[in-house]
Amino acid sequence: MVVMRSGLLLLSLLFFCARLAADPCPAEFRMPYNSSWAPYVEVHDESVTGTDIELIRNLLSGAGAELKLVPLPESRALSQLAQGQVDIIFAASYTKERAEYAWFSKAYRTETNQLIVHKQLLQTYPQINDKAGFLALAARRLAGAYNPKGYYGEEFEQLKQLPQVMQRSLAIFDAEQRLELVLSQRADYSIVDSQWLLQRQAQQGELPALAVLPFVLYQADIHLMFSKKTITAACVKKLNALLKPLKPLKPLKP
Repeated sequence: MVVMRSGLLLLSLLFFCARLAADPCPAEFRMPYNSSWAPYVEVHDESVTGTDIELIRNLLSGAGAELKLVPLPESRALSQLAQGQVDIIFAASYTKERAEYAWFSKAYRTETNQLIVHKQLLQTYPQINDKAGFLALAARRLAGAYNPKGYYGEEFEQLKQLPQVMQRSLAIFDAEQRLELVLSQRADYSIVDSQWLLQRQAQQGELPALAVLPFVLYQADIHLMFSKKTITAACVKKLNALLKPLKPLKPLKP
């Protein structure tokens, strides 16, 4: 009887391992979202769509899994991923710190971050048309409004850690609110995703009082992040084989 039970346990274990090898991904992936950030995510009442959202839905469907969207403030998303409370985050730049608790997919699009300012500021400080000139002035006196969880390159990371910059900075997660702060001159600059700004201009028109500085602050590959607490490396490998990068969006005509 003991031998029979041991044999059944062994068979069960072998069956479980075989299933895991054949399908290393869970049946459901929990992903946080909060507000619209077109064209990547668009929230309308109970409907959540957007280029990134549909890419992820199609990717998981191809792997035999479903996407479960979880309303969650952006300020908590990374910590929840690290703890295994959510499984996947989209629109992520790679950093060594994040790689300690998350797997990264291959890149599925590129993100370009630029700076937007009020034209009156540009008239007062024309040197900010140059990247080095902007960084120098921002260290001395400018007040920025930007996503505190965003990564905008090593140069800006060093800048925002300066005590005087931290005191002046406004930590705002919503891109539209950041833009309004610059428009009302309560902030000197904000960091915008170029495709988000193009989408906004197409839908709402341009803001003639504002100007985009003529250089790229930071350009990076964008990935999906998977919690190492809940998702295996084998699952990420399977998803990478299915992942088809988004085609770059066409810029607006002048």
